[in-house]
Amino acid sequence: MSAQWQSALARWVSAGLVDPTTADRIRTWETEHGERASRSRLAFIAFGLGGLLLIAGVLLFVAAHWDDLSPASRFALVLAMTGALHAGGALATRTSTGLAATLHAVGTAALGAGIFLSGQIFNMAEHWPGALMLWSIGAVVALLLLRDWPHVLWVALLVPAWLWGEWIEVHTSWDWSHMAPAATGIALLAFTYLAAESNDRSATWRRVLARLGAVAIIPAAIQLGVLTDLGFQEFGDLRVATSSAAIVVAWVVAISFPLGLAWALRGRDALYLLVVLAWTLIIVQVNSRTDAGELALYALFALGAVGIVMWGLRDQQRLVVNVGVLGFALAITGFYFSSVFGKLGRSLGLIGMGALFIGGGWFLERTRRRLLGRMERSAT
Repeated sequence: MSAQWQSALARWVSAGLVDPTTADRIRTWETEHGERASRSRLAFIAFGLGGLLLIAGVLLFVAAHWDDLSPASRFALVLAMTGALHAGGALATRTSTGLAATLHAVGTAALGAGIFLSGQIFNMAEHWPGALMLWSIGAVVALLLLRDWPHVLWVALLVPAWLWGEWIEVHTSWDWSHMAPAATGIALLAFTYLAAESNDRSATWRRVLARLGAVAIIPAAIQLGVLTDLGFQEFGDLRVATSSAAIVVAWVVAISFPLGLAWALRGRDALYLLVVLAWTLIIVQVNSRTDAGELALYALFALGAVGIVMWGLRDQQRLVVNVGVLGFALAITGFYFSSVFGKLGRSLGLIGMGALFIGGGWFLERTRRRLLGRMERSAT
């Protein structure tokens, strides 16, 4: 418990707001649970860093001796590496659940390395997304057996990566218009992850998914914006090619997979994703190469950020509100740099940028604090 909090408690006691007996009980409880939480966070950081160093060391060791090993020895080493890590996780279950989860997570990472190394051993590089598929299957099996949050994270990362790889492999020539289904699906999935946690659904794995969505949602939105700038001229061909089986399958997967996952996570609340779907489909049809299109694009980004803030207030989730405020700030900043800064002189542009950062930052921070304060009052 911090000294600042203790001084505040002392003022409450002297003011008669809290009686001394209750204050002593508060100090005792905070000391015990605060130290326990501190130890838990320290162990979490230690296990996470140790797991990363362990897998890096194992891979470097294998790479250093790779040329000296026969194909059979290489394959045996790959199997032993994966099996030993998972066996260590099983043995550590009785003594430390954190250590067990770390070893199992590293074992799943080693599984992916083993799959790719096995493909190299036996020259099976014809269809590289197949390795991601096998890795995803291994992560799903581990999730079903272990039911821990690290494997929820593994599955949440690997399955979209596999689907993305399959879509890239379908097209031998790079065409931004063909990336519209994949970009739409990634954006929908990021929104689904962000909304995984709610006031009455706060399991650890849900918090992990929400944080993954918070990290992914801004790059996903930027990807949609880049798509409108670089690929708009090809959208006519995209509409003609919608009869292609590959295009139809891509759009079905890009829409149905996030919708199905959102329904599994939130039930009827998943209907919000239909609004997000309409938002993304409108964005990919905007021609941002014109002044009006560019203004419409950033207005849509700002509108989406406001929608995220409203959703966060509804679910009483500080993370979602903060992501929405950040998205709104980035939309305004992006519009200024792309549409306003170049039309001003260098000095006026810098002055305007400074005023935007100071004034806009002060206003957004004040608004964010007021929204969070309102949310906390409604929760109590």
